[in-house]
Amino acid sequence: MDRETQHAAEFKALRTLCDEAVPRNLRQNLIESLRPRAFVEPEHRVVFESIRALFPRGSISLAQLQVHLNNRGFPDTDAEKYFQSAPGATMAQGRAGKIKP
Repeated sequence: MDRETQHAAEFKALRTLCDEAVPRNLRQNLIESLRPRAFVEPEHRVVFESIRALFPRGSISLAQLQVHLNNRGFPDTDAEKYFQSAPGATMAQGRAGKIKP
């Protein structure tokens, strides 16, 4: 797998972990299947470690993740991008009647 493909896969996995619409047991399975050393992007590794630490406490919010990253010494990490919907997802969900754009 080339670096760009790996980067995209890591990013997608982190977005999935932050998505409360994904059932908790599936996110837990994803956490268990991933290891920090599997991440080639250093920021992704750091974000994953924070998500893994926060997950047992319940739902993960943007504010919680930002505080955790800040406390670990990574205050400039853009955590918002891990909570945004994938491009086109809102429109597709809107057509399905679940979310209106």
